[in-house]
Amino acid sequence: MGATVNCWANRRIRDLLGMTMNWQSYLRTRTRQPEFLWRMVIWMLAAGIGVGYVAEKVYQPTRTEQLTESKERPGEQLEKLAGEQEWWQLWWKMPGVIYHHPSAGAVTLAALAGISWFVFLWQAMHVPSWRSLQFWTAVAAVPLGVLSIWPTLFLSYWFEYRWNFSESLELIPGLRYFILSVGLREELSKLLCLLPLMPVLLRLRSELTALVVSGCVGLGFAFEENIGYFGRSGGTDSLGRFLTANPMHITLTGVAGLMLYRVFRNPSGWGAHSAGVIGVIIFAHGLYDAFIVLPALADYSLFGMIIFALMVYQFFRELRDMRNRRGEMISLSATFLFGVCLLVSASFVYLSANLGISVAFNTLAQSVLGQAVMVYLFLREMPESMVTV
Repeated sequence: MGATVNCWANRRIRDLLGMTMNWQSYLRTRTRQPEFLWRMVIWMLAAGIGVGYVAEKVYQPTRTEQLTESKERPGEQLEKLAGEQEWWQLWWKMPGVIYHHPSAGAVTLAALAGISWFVFLWQAMHVPSWRSLQFWTAVAAVPLGVLSIWPTLFLSYWFEYRWNFSESLELIPGLRYFILSVGLREELSKLLCLLPLMPVLLRLRSELTALVVSGCVGLGFAFEENIGYFGRSGGTDSLGRFLTANPMHITLTGVAGLMLYRVFRNPSGWGAHSAGVIGVIIFAHGLYDAFIVLPALADYSLFGMIIFALMVYQFFRELRDMRNRRGEMISLSATFLFGVCLLVSASFVYLSANLGISVAFNTLAQSVLGQAVMVYLFLREMPESMVTV
């Protein structure tokens, strides 16, 4: 009797293993076929339209969503403290203002964008198991990135009220502000919050892990920043932020964190090179923002996109060189497209519920058409890319 039970159990185990292997083989093959990805995109967008139609009919908002900033600015008290040079009080007053988010919809959209990019980075890191130290180091990096908003905003007030680095739409003062204030304070704050994880990264002795974990710090920063943007825009810029702000912070902090990791590993060999690369990253960050904001550079906005493309290319080049050739069960291209479609669909539902389905169509149609080049760029640079032109 015992032999019969053991034989039956062994057969069941073999059958389950065979089913698992067949399923993994199916996903490995299908998620690398363009026709499968196109069908996935169409079905996800169709589902979003269907749910959005239902949301418009069912959801009855109790108030009109504010798409502009409130007349009563929550940062007025912070500005008062900065103007009075009360830096210690300013520092401890900030968290209550920074991390107060009354808009649940904005938090949800920012979370979906953040989770989608985190899954992508998790796959790219080739983590052997969710129990591994690499995985939990990457998880810990995201809240540290959220925390980096705190010193970033403090430095913003400090630069403005102590050194007169205030925002300006004039060319020279504007360049000085975006490069020496925005780019410098954001990148240094993110690297500062990466430092608690550096002993773990040095123990793991993996440049791939250092690159991705550093990118997760940038992702946490982008998540917190996106909540404010989505709240002010009502979610209309969710796709644009997903394809620009999120990857910009991931790539900049990822490469800068990798340079910092190399300095800790070999100060004499990497010190000067890493300092130069981090300096270029700070300059590129500030210049990218300047091309978006400054009127004098409006006619040359294409250069801002070139800076963005070069940063993304540098990150993916490092990623390709460090990864092995085994590949994931689900392709990175499929994960990326799933995240894009998920965010578009969620944004459509959110806009349909609050503003109506026609407004949702008009808003997102313009966004999707405007960001099509960005989607192509990512698919072109993706490891195991299926785009060759």
